[in-house]
Amino acid sequence: MAGQNPSLVLQLRELRRSYTGETDSSLLPAVAAGLRTLPVGSREKTSKIMNSGFEARLLGENCDPPVTGRIRRAVLADAADSGQQQLEAGILYALGGIAPYQWPETKVVAPMPVCVAVRPAVEGGSITMHMRASAATPMITTLLPRVVDGTVRGLAGLRVRIHRRHVELYLADATGSGSVHLANMSVRQWAGMLGYARMLTGYRWPTYFDEPLTDPERAAITRGRVPGPGRLASALLRRLRIFGDTVWFTAQPSGLTDIHLTWAGGHTAPHVAVALVHPVAGLPGDRFIVTPAADGTITITSVEPSGASAARIVLCQSPLTAQPSFAPIDTRAAWAEFDRVMKLPAQELSKVVNGIGHD
Repeated sequence: MAGQNPSLVLQLRELRRSYTGETDSSLLPAVAAGLRTLPVGSREKTSKIMNSGFEARLLGENCDPPVTGRIRRAVLADAADSGQQQLEAGILYALGGIAPYQWPETKVVAPMPVCVAVRPAVEGGSITMHMRASAATPMITTLLPRVVDGTVRGLAGLRVRIHRRHVELYLADATGSGSVHLANMSVRQWAGMLGYARMLTGYRWPTYFDEPLTDPERAAITRGRVPGPGRLASALLRRLRIFGDTVWFTAQPSGLTDIHLTWAGGHTAPHVAVALVHPVAGLPGDRFIVTPAADGTITITSVEPSGASAARIVLCQSPLTAQPSFAPIDTRAAWAEFDRVMKLPAQELSKVVNGIGHD
């Protein structure tokens, strides 16, 4: 941290940690590297903003001095291209759909993060996600594309590369090199997740899923791969830990401009709203209007320079005693298949990986 303000580095470390859940081993190098890209004047401006209030941001006024995109990218970069934004938006919506899936032996649902940590690359490229199997497995089930009666379910164009210690998700039609890495995931665990997905959907994906696009996928991509504001959904995925350890979490697009986020447990809606409009690490944009409602929901409206509304996020923390709006899905057989694959001898696992295993 030579030549840098140690206090500012530590401030930004803790700020970024609250959004991403990263540990010091990745946080300190990332923050220090980001600050090195800023000239002295920008670092001084960042320090001033970090030690000032930003209450006016809740009511549509930008902070003074205003934060540049360069400063935001140095602290917590957002996805830079449309393909990466669509991929991350699809993953957010998939995570927002896993609430009905439960471990079959669980009698009392305990709070846990939807994602343990998200580690964005410098300058808004790929991200790495650290997830528990209990969340990653149903996420993959809802995310992997399949064609049912001519209609694509899941994320059209999603494909998979399997590495030694992680699985890489990417879009087959994307022009950039962006992707999402699922960390600490072996081919055995991936095969178990595919077994789980097959039990619930009846569809068998190859372990190494890198097939060409299908015609229904091409049509779905042309119509619009993901609903809602993709750039905003992508930014939310990179800040998932701001919700804390939730009991359940849902994310649903509404029309072209709105995203509805509902959760139980974790941080309160006011806490999340304030964090999302933070001038340095919050959502991309200069102007927001935060509006609380009598029912406890909070709406964050992103405002264009012209004054027009660009997109909205509706936040709602549900009481722990309230009945969720979704019905649980029976996943006992699917988890049994996951466990079976995880316990297979190496020779039998090889058969499953190569598509000749037990149905």
